[in-house]
Amino acid sequence: MKRLLILCTIMAFFSTSAISQDCTIYIPSDVGTELHYEIKNGKGKLQATYSQKIISIKENGSETVFELLQTHKDPKDPENIIMQDTIGFRCKGNEFYIDMEKYLNQKQLEGFKNMEIKLTTDDLMYPSKLSPGMNLKDGSISIEVGNGIMNMTTNIVNRKVEAREEVTTPAGNFDCYKISENVQSKVGFIKVNISNVTWIIQDIGTIRSESYNKRGKLDTVTELVKIVK
Repeated sequence: MKRLLILCTIMAFFSTSAISQDCTIYIPSDVGTELHYEIKNGKGKLQATYSQKIISIKENGSETVFELLQTHKDPKDPENIIMQDTIGFRCKGNEFYIDMEKYLNQKQLEGFKNMEIKLTTDDLMYPSKLSPGMNLKDGSISIEVGNGIMNMTTNIVNRKVEAREEVTTPAGNFDCYKISENVQSKVGFIKVNISNVTWIIQDIGTIRSESYNKRGKLDTVTELVKIVK
């Protein structure tokens, strides 16, 4: 379940009148909009559900900053909230950024709350226009706990716009950009390498995402199943 929670936050993607920058956003454009997702394993069995809700849009100097509340629930008991966290996004100029801190395992970090933590990030960036064949900038996050007692890193590399494709989910039909990437994670001496294929669309974000293990076998599928405005 922990791995699923991490993966679902790998995917992921507030009022446009508040956005002063000329950038294309890959999240909903209205405060209060909710996106509901289901995560299934490679055989199609439901593993987890979560929702994302836009809760604020604020101007911060030369940037527009967005905040999204992500809620993970027990698929067998929708009233049971497993975990909640917030994800940051920002527009600067004509570029849209996703805060790499969303890839942190918050529960794991709770065990180090009384220790010094050094955090270094290079946020994921999307230019104002995407086109098939375009290579996108890598993203990364690195955490050093207690002067080297524990080190955690996640690198998002080999990001590429593969194509423009129509995708159908229970939420509807969408004309998406298909993006591939490799995710390289390391906690201490433990390494995990996966590859993702994600279909995204302007003003919503992720429509569908597929995660493959290091052997190329389909591991999980995440789909948008409902939009609530």
